[in-house]
Amino acid sequence: KSQLKDLEQNYEAIFLGVGLGNTKTLGLKGEDKNNVIGAVEFIEALREKQHKMKVPQKVVVLGGGNTAMDAASESARMGAKKIVLAYRNSKEHMGAYGFEYDLAISAGVDSLFHVTPLEIIGNENVEGVKFAKTELIEGKLQTNMNNTFIVRCDLVIKATGQAKQGHLYNLIDGLELDAKTIIKVNDAFQSSNPKYFAGGDAINGGAEVVNAAYDGKMAAIGMNNYIMKNEK
Repeated sequence: KSQLKDLEQNYEAIFLGVGLGNTKTLGLKGEDKNNVIGAVEFIEALREKQHKMKVPQKVVVLGGGNTAMDAASESARMGAKKIVLAYRNSKEHMGAYGFEYDLAISAGVDSLFHVTPLEIIGNENVEGVKFAKTELIEGKLQTNMNNTFIVRCDLVIKATGQAKQGHLYNLIDGLELDAKTIIKVNDAFQSSNPKYFAGGDAINGGAEVVNAAYDGKMAAIGMNNYIMKNEK
């Protein structure tokens, strides 16, 4: 907090482009086993190690967004023989673009819809994921504990979202967040604390690089106008 106070004293405007954190934990039994990894961390490791990284033969990817599709497709390209993409709702409810899903399927990825993970099984290493079927009842997605099954795998990739930077936001006085820990901004990308502006994942919860680039440019205009107004 003292560092933020120093910034506030020395600068007229501050831009928050802090993005998102690591993959969120799911709170599943067995989540701490070897070969359970977040999708963002998995893709980052692929980029850094490239051909030196080995992907096991059987992979389960949890999630339905573009990151899940990337992780599944990359697993196939890296030599995995059986990749299962598991999502809690229907295909139509997935956040991924249609062409991303089609690319994953064309790479050899199988899909499971209306399933939710209950437990990651195995000893020290992953041996599979126990799932339960989900179903819509009166418009709400519910878990059917009477319909469970196990998908065997050697690697579990969690593509279920990244943690927000709430620990940082809480250090900033007067910074208003919404119910999803997203910074609220006005049309000038200015937050409820007038000295702070924000953009990218910090205000949209996770989108594309092009969105962040646009936000940054618009926030720069907003900051310039704010500073010029204060200097009059």
